[in-house]
Amino acid sequence: MPDQATGYYMARKETLLREFDHTVSLIEDLLITRFGKEFASSLKIEVHQEFEKLIPEIPFISGVRGKPLNTFLLVTAQELAVYKVMKKHGKPVGEAWELCHEAIRLRAAEIPKWKRWLLRYFMFSPLVRMIVKRRARNQEKAHLGDFEIEYLIGEGGDFDFGVNYLQCGNLNFVKKHGGEEFAPYVCMSDIALSDALGWGLIRTQTLADGCHHCDFRFKKGEATQISSKTPEVQETIERISSRS
Repeated sequence: MPDQATGYYMARKETLLREFDHTVSLIEDLLITRFGKEFASSLKIEVHQEFEKLIPEIPFISGVRGKPLNTFLLVTAQELAVYKVMKKHGKPVGEAWELCHEAIRLRAAEIPKWKRWLLRYFMFSPLVRMIVKRRARNQEKAHLGDFEIEYLIGEGGDFDFGVNYLQCGNLNFVKKHGGEEFAPYVCMSDIALSDALGWGLIRTQTLADGCHHCDFRFKKGEATQISSKTPEVQETIERISSRS
């Protein structure tokens, strides 16, 4: 099997659509409050249809190391479906992402506490630190589908370990399907994920912002600190933060 393939998810299409519909249902009250019942109902139908169109195109990366990347690609496809429908109706790109952010936040909150604890423990476990340290010392770069990743170990107290994304499959997928203006927002999905899973993610730049790489830095026990070099994206982050 090649490292990356499309069409893999067709066998799981109905399951993916059910899961997507559930995620959208979590923000139904928000949709009604913002847009009214009629548009909210129409939006739910249209984003379902848009996501269904994207399913055959979602890349799948084989192997154990591809598993988290596949999860991120699925989330990206869901967000892209929302963006495309909102854009069709003349809604601002930032508003599309706000809906996605809230949906991810609520979906992540459904993960049982024990599982979130286990994921956080594993993230900062001696095993993971050892693996990242070895890869960093060997200056290893991972090529997984459309992703290229290099590894770092914190030398001081600023972070425990990190990765630089030199190429990003999420960015490639979004651009391929007409969502280039939405790409810097997609990167901000990591805010809700880091908050929920305790990543302690610190990030100041992304490829989608036009930077050389995405600088992911992880610090156990720290609050999420994510910013964007795209001004309108940063404004949206600050607006959402002010409501928290």
